[in-house]
Amino acid sequence: MKRVIEYRQLVQILILFMIVQFLGLTVAVLFYNTVPISIVSSALSAPTSIGVTIANVLFYIGMIVVFSFILIIFSKRSSSGKFFYFVEAYILFISTFFIFWVISRLVTNAPLFSIFGNSITTSVVIAALLSVALIIAKNKWQKLRNSAAILASAGVGTLLGISLPFYFAFIFMAFLAVYDFIAVFITKHMITMAKAVSEKNLAFLIGVNEVEAVSRSDFSSNELKEYNKEKKLFAKQHTHEAKHIEALAGKGMVPVIARVELGTGDLVMPLMVAVSAFPNIKLSFFIIFGAIFGLVLTMMILKKYKRALPAIPPLLFGISIGIGIYYLLHLSALIL
Repeated sequence: MKRVIEYRQLVQILILFMIVQFLGLTVAVLFYNTVPISIVSSALSAPTSIGVTIANVLFYIGMIVVFSFILIIFSKRSSSGKFFYFVEAYILFISTFFIFWVISRLVTNAPLFSIFGNSITTSVVIAALLSVALIIAKNKWQKLRNSAAILASAGVGTLLGISLPFYFAFIFMAFLAVYDFIAVFITKHMITMAKAVSEKNLAFLIGVNEVEAVSRSDFSSNELKEYNKEKKLFAKQHTHEAKHIEALAGKGMVPVIARVELGTGDLVMPLMVAVSAFPNIKLSFFIIFGAIFGLVLTMMILKKYKRALPAIPPLLFGISIGIGIYYLLHLSALIL
């Protein structure tokens, strides 16, 4: 039964991942087809020198490292969590504003007024209002975390993708894969940050949590031993549910607790590479399906070893396979 719950959760995470990728890809297509050429050209202006590209990659990695350590420091010193909620609100506004702006342009884009010579359109106002409404709603109803994280990830991934050339995006993800490995297995500060984000229910993670009462007879002796080891820890972390656990145990039932989470960075990076491949939409799809393979690989490893894992390295591996298959097919078509 526990295996069934685990597989069900992995499928749910995979579906959420796919929603982000295809939502971002759709927004990118709308952006290229509806936004004026001047704005698109401005967004696509990026460094062409390899030296400048590497320097920018290192700069972005440095910013991520600094931002991570700032979050860790505040998580240890700030009990109120106001800093986290401010950062979350800022990122949610910027990322979701872009998505709402692109979509609302399909409905209306009439000019309303001007500020310092810049025309403010209805689509801008609608996008701003929707972003603010999402932030307020997420803070009021914590169950909206996944929805907010999905929209934010799609927005950030698309923004990065349309701003970077393909090779830049791929190199950036490669550097980030190395950083992800170090941050999880060596310094382990990524695990510390993930715990802080999860405890405060911030929209920097998507997750699936389930608690289901199952008959003890459905468990093997090894599974019961594993459950007894985890029961005390769970009771400490969920003191308000400890009595219910004991009551279930008295009735011959076992509460199965299953939890799987994925960072928004793991959602953003594959989308960034896929969008950066435009206007080659076929390559974008190969990248996304490669990323899906990488995520499935990650989840299989997670299921076996049951420990925190860096998801970006296997995602990059899957994307590399997808890109390789695309160019092999393309080359075969040219030869034939």
